[in-house]
Amino acid sequence: MAKTSVKPVKARVARHEVRDEIQRRILSGESKPGERLSQQSLARELGVAQGTVRESLLELQWLGLVESVDHFGVFVDNLDASRICEAYMVREVMEGLAARLACGNAGRADITELRAMADNIYKLAQEKDNETASLDRSFHLHITELSRNSTLIRLSQTYRVLGMTVRAFREPAVIHAEHLRIVEAIEHNFAEEAERQARQHVVGARQMIERQVLQGKFVPKWVG
Repeated sequence: MAKTSVKPVKARVARHEVRDEIQRRILSGESKPGERLSQQSLARELGVAQGTVRESLLELQWLGLVESVDHFGVFVDNLDASRICEAYMVREVMEGLAARLACGNAGRADITELRAMADNIYKLAQEKDNETASLDRSFHLHITELSRNSTLIRLSQTYRVLGMTVRAFREPAVIHAEHLRIVEAIEHNFAEEAERQARQHVVGARQMIERQVLQGKFVPKWVG
């Protein structure tokens, strides 16, 4: 009888689940900066092979959440305001490019969906619903996906992860208006305007973080 082949997809799913769980612990503060992450302990706790944990930690190292020190192991990296603002600088350029490239790719259904998402983000923000941050990330991810640029989509994972530690303290009406201006520029295929609006939107978020830092009020907080 022929042996049934093992599908590699299962291993990939397990690795992503492990990565997401370790990522959650780091961003939520459950795993503290400088804490050593034992592959053996994590494998035992999460019920997976050490190789799966090792691969997950390599992905998290690429995202900037952990640091590998030769002969000592893997440690939770320090996630402070400076690191987050660096990520927002990169995000400004990336999302500006994504909005520019989305022009010409977005169909009527995409525009309708983006507008509906912007309206729902505004509604949830007014209600102080915890799902606001998740939907906001989906809105920006949809625009990035409309760029049809696989490299850009892949690179966006880095700054998107660090953004999961930031609560938006800007007025919901301001964010809503900015979202709609981005969508309108994409709808009318105004590439330069779409890029400008997208970049300005991210700049506003970064400046909010910088003001909080100066006031001594910024504390990274998990908003997954």
